[in-house]
Amino acid sequence: MALFWSRWIPVRTEGGSRSELIDRLQAHFKANGVKSKITIEGNSLKRIHVLKKDTAKAKELLDAFDEEN
Repeated sequence: MALFWSRWIPVRTEGGSRSELIDRLQAHFKANGVKSKITIEGNSLKRIHVLKKDTAKAKELLDAFDEEN
């Protein structure tokens, strides 16, 4: 399992009422061609991961997403 996850880099973690932002962020990434995965830790902590090769593009999209919200 470690080999699988070594390809993915976490880019954002949210919890509580802000955890819905992770779902919206995943849709934003998908619309712009960046693959992502969501993991859930505990009851409400969500973390979104992107492929290592897409880290730079994800950072740009994350900044644009933050400006909109």
